[in-house]
Amino acid sequence: MWLWLFTVVLVIITVFLWGLRRLRRSVREVQKAIAKVTPSDIRNLSDECQQVVFAKFSERLSLNDLEGSATILSKRIDDQSFKSAFMKDDFWWYYVLPIGAYLGELLRVHANAEWKTSEEGGMEMTLSVKGGTATIFPFEKILKQASSGAKGDLYAYIKTAVGLDAVVEKLPA
Repeated sequence: MWLWLFTVVLVIITVFLWGLRRLRRSVREVQKAIAKVTPSDIRNLSDECQQVVFAKFSERLSLNDLEGSATILSKRIDDQSFKSAFMKDDFWWYYVLPIGAYLGELLRVHANAEWKTSEEGGMEMTLSVKGGTATIFPFEKILKQASSGAKGDLYAYIKTAVGLDAVVEKLPA
């Protein structure tokens, strides 16, 4: 009996460790892909996001429609079929790139954010806030949302970024 129980526990631990190792390797892979994104990639990735969402889900993302696009992204990001709609044969995490680019473009248009090349490679954004700047990372936000975000977090992130200046204005000096 004890031998059987020990074997079952050992198998469970082995499968868990294998899954954890595989997840970490996948996250490293997507982080490398994020680091390779250049300014010239942003537009194509953002357009791809819009095209895939329309083709697969018949929902229209528009950079001119903050509320509608934020709602669609937030609602869909937690859905496995949304992620797999972007999947490449050799790169399941590919969805982070087009969705992250679209998120950044949405913030560029509505939050006065600007893309810039990150010192670590890849792209980040600066957001003007009360005479200073804040740095945001749209691709990493999508990765984080997919791995540990709660439902509605992406919507809150977008709305907060867009309204950050107003929030900071209300803070005591």
